[in-house]
Amino acid sequence: MFKYIAIIFLALFFITGAYSQEPLPDFSIKKGVQNQKVISWRNNFGSMVSYMTIQRSNDSVKNFMTLYAVTNPTLQVNAYTDVRPVPSMDYYRIYYQLKNGSYYFTKAKKVSSGFVSAGLFSNIAGQHVILKGDENRSVTVAGMRKISDSVLNNTTDSLFYVSDSTVNYKKFNAIAVVNSAPATSLVPVSNYMFLNATGDLIIRLPEKEASDYSMIIYEPGSTAVLYKIGHFSDSEIILSKSSFVHTGFYPYELFENGKLKERNRFQIK
Repeated sequence: MFKYIAIIFLALFFITGAYSQEPLPDFSIKKGVQNQKVISWRNNFGSMVSYMTIQRSNDSVKNFMTLYAVTNPTLQVNAYTDVRPVPSMDYYRIYYQLKNGSYYFTKAKKVSSGFVSAGLFSNIAGQHVILKGDENRSVTVAGMRKISDSVLNNTTDSLFYVSDSTVNYKKFNAIAVVNSAPATSLVPVSNYMFLNATGDLIIRLPEKEASDYSMIIYEPGSTAVLYKIGHFSDSEIILSKSSFVHTGFYPYELFENGKLKERNRFQIK
């Protein structure tokens, strides 16, 4: 029952995040340093709460399963860490019951999958940064921090360190439907992955089961997540070469219904 779960009371989260935690019937969800899912909340019902569970699903409105029963639901500030989140099971909610017999579900949430280069701000020199993207512009370091928070918590975009005065802002629009790329022009990477003549990555999945698949792509030589695709809406798609900031070998994991189907890497030249 407890194979994929653990509860961790981390002083770091309480010190830095207690005041940002949402009171029930809401909660906060963030990515941990190793891609854990950290769910935190403040109990504004006190000792009136008799029972509380954390639930997880691959859908925002149904298919929820109990992940953990909170051992002390009356605590004013509490947190739970899903240390082994299952790909595609991205939605979380809290079920709680009061001593008068009434019970409630919070709204379902999932953590955003924005990416910011590790140590970005420690490598910035000066008070201004050139932010490269759709429009190149100069922003203050304080403004850059607000942009970073928004990217991490509200988008699937990415901020990449370029130099001590330059940051690349890449919006995530990597996935596009492929119009049946000729098989003769594709170089196989695996049973599901191919590279076309221009170096784009082609993904071909079983037509009727495409929505059962999910994928995680990592930074070259790292366990840092670059992109996470929660599910595929088409059986044949392309990950544009332009969506990758630099060349190199990108490790990836492909899952079917949350189970590892393939682990490999592809090269962007």
